[in-house]
Amino acid sequence: MLRYLSFALIFIHHQVVTVVETTSACGVPVVSDRIVGGMNSKKGEWPWQISLNYKNEFICGGSLITDSWVMAAAHCFDSLKVSYYTVYLGAYQLSALDNSTVSRGVKKIIKNPNFLYEGSSGDIALMELETPVTFTPYILPVCLPSQEVQLAAGTMCWVTGWGDTQEGIPLSNPKTLQMAEVGIISSSSCEDMYESSFGYSTGGTFIQEDMVCAGYQEGQIDACQGDSGGPLVCNVNNVWLQFGIVSWGYGCAEPNKPGVYTKVQYYQDWLKTKVPFLTFSEGGPSNGSSSVATTTMSQTEAQSLNSTEIDKTNSTTVFETEAVSISNSTTTNETFSLIPTSISTVFGVNDTKTIDNEAQAHTCSLLTIALTLLNLFIGLSV
Repeated sequence: MLRYLSFALIFIHHQVVTVVETTSACGVPVVSDRIVGGMNSKKGEWPWQISLNYKNEFICGGSLITDSWVMAAAHCFDSLKVSYYTVYLGAYQLSALDNSTVSRGVKKIIKNPNFLYEGSSGDIALMELETPVTFTPYILPVCLPSQEVQLAAGTMCWVTGWGDTQEGIPLSNPKTLQMAEVGIISSSSCEDMYESSFGYSTGGTFIQEDMVCAGYQEGQIDACQGDSGGPLVCNVNNVWLQFGIVSWGYGCAEPNKPGVYTKVQYYQDWLKTKVPFLTFSEGGPSNGSSSVATTTMSQTEAQSLNSTEIDKTNSTTVFETEAVSISNSTTTNETFSLIPTSISTVFGVNDTKTIDNEAQAHTCSLLTIALTLLNLFIGLSV
């Protein structure tokens, strides 16, 4: 039912800190031109698609959103033991993995606290990888849509995955990544379709506000079992934005039962509190140039939100409440660039941390003090 720019070396008290900034365009595959009713994709066509394995068995899809974070569906995580999970990136044919594919263990799993059961609201989760990945033509992040981007009914989008090609019929070897084009369906129309198929009123509450429907009234093309957690992406001026996460549906590709996806835009505030320096995009510009408009969200500019976190250090579930400030505007810095900036990483002695502008300024201040003391010491010695 469910489905880089500069390096800086700073020497202070014999410690060496290297600041590395990595840049990569999201949502722009190098390659351009079986989900039910779908077709084989091209290698590298959907470079953000990941395969999630549980105890060495494929269970779900997902999407790479930074070099260290993957987004998927909450219902993919029945077990709380993160050591059981492995993420494969750059995969194309699951039964014939090649040197384009890399694997990563999972450091942390964060399930949205609204998720209660299969088919409920809040079907979204995050995975922090044990080590960051290096971007290649086959491993790139997808862009996430800013709240300003409107997704109109009838917009044609694509869903990808390695799920069943028919209900109960697994994808055959070599298990090539499938893709299918589906149309966005308004929530009211989606509700009406399900009411028609059920033969009774759903009370208008079947499709929740954090859900989006996609497919066809006549069925035939849809996501299916095994596609869960995978991305629903739409092309906005030559940039792919992920609007949905494969969540649930009744059967596969049945008439009046379109696929239901978690609406990514609904969880923008939650996402930016969990993933440092996550960016949100408005897609490419309408003038036909190749730059990408992105909105950078700071981790300290978001609303207090609860979440369920699973950390590898203890493989237990931790309930936490984060108290962070929020500004009047959800957009703090809008930049326009050919390549959106990803996470900046600082490698310290036996330590790995993230750094922001304030931290860099603090480090420069310490360096200035150290140099001043050194000059004073030299002067006294003379």
